[in-house]
Amino acid sequence: MAKVSFEVDNKNLTTVLTILKNLKIGLIKNLKVEDKIIEQEDKTQKSFSSNSKYISKEEFKQRIKKQR
Repeated sequence: MAKVSFEVDNKNLTTVLTILKNLKIGLIKNLKVEDKIIEQEDKTQKSFSSNSKYISKEEFKQRIKKQR
C-alpha cells in the first residue's frame, strides 16, 4: 500500500481536508491530521474574526510579525 504525505499551510488546511474527505469514499483508506497544528491555528483564527472590512492597527502589526 502506498502512502502520500502533504505539507499544507494552516490557512489552506480546511480546503485541502474538504477535498480529501470528498475523495475518501472508496479511494482513501485512512486519513490522519496532526491535531496540535490545527488547534493552534483555530485559536488564532477565532481572534481575527471581524465583520469589518479593515483590521485594527494592533491586529495588522501582529500579522506582520507572524509573517517575518
